[in-house]
Amino acid sequence: MTNNYHPDMYELLLRSLDEELSPTELETLQIALQESEVFRREQQHLLNARALMAGQEFDFNPGFEERVMTSVNRLETEKGKTYSFDSSLLLAFKRVAVSGIAAILILLAMTYYQHQSLSINAITGLNKLDPEDLTLYYTVDL
Repeated sequence: MTNNYHPDMYELLLRSLDEELSPTELETLQIALQESEVFRREQQHLLNARALMAGQEFDFNPGFEERVMTSVNRLETEKGKTYSFDSSLLLAFKRVAVSGIAAILILLAMTYYQHQSLSINAITGLNKLDPEDLTLYYTVDL
């Protein structure tokens, strides 16, 4: 059905079915309904559809819930995974730990490449520190 009325009016009509409109909106809607036969038919059509849907009941075959839960449990068992917070947290921790270890190994390899050593001084960067640098650091006021 094509409508010959403004889309805002249709939206206002839809809102009027579910919520209370302000007085100005209600007056605008009433004027539009008085002026347009098509708009009145559309309102009646929406009210009829709403009444039909409200009276609709959905009946499921006996055992529907049990069949659905059995399927869900079977899928979880097939994958061998349980979906719980603990297992998800453990998986996330393992991924972060592996990436952290990879970063540490890369940094150690770079340190060994630059200093040809993996001593504590080379890792912390103290192997190139001279005593003069230390006294200069303490005597210069920044």
